[in-house]
Amino acid sequence: MFSPGERCPARIELSDFQVLWLKRRPFAAQPVRRDHECRLEFRHPGPHGALGQQCDDIEWWVRWTMSSSTVEQVAACPGVSEEPGEAQDDDACLLFEGHPGRHSFDLAQW
Repeated sequence: MFSPGERCPARIELSDFQVLWLKRRPFAAQPVRRDHECRLEFRHPGPHGALGQQCDDIEWWVRWTMSSSTVEQVAACPGVSEEPGEAQDDDACLLFEGHPGRHSFDLAQW
């Protein structure tokens, strides 16, 4: 069904409070969604994670387990693809610093 290099299938629905809090971030760069999919590699250790909001260089990630969820301010992953060729938008890792598993550019896209 799933194999290494694929994304985790876990999903979460944010609470009204979490949605409102993310919407109120100053200089928000994207619309806030209530439903999120885990962006980490399948079978990763630790909590699931999905980007909740970005503002300039600040990222807020929703992290969750079977029993709880939180929104955390984290730094972006500094990982960059070392594939030869022309630079593309997907050369930088789109996950948080210190994430478990492979970088986003090494994972199957949806």
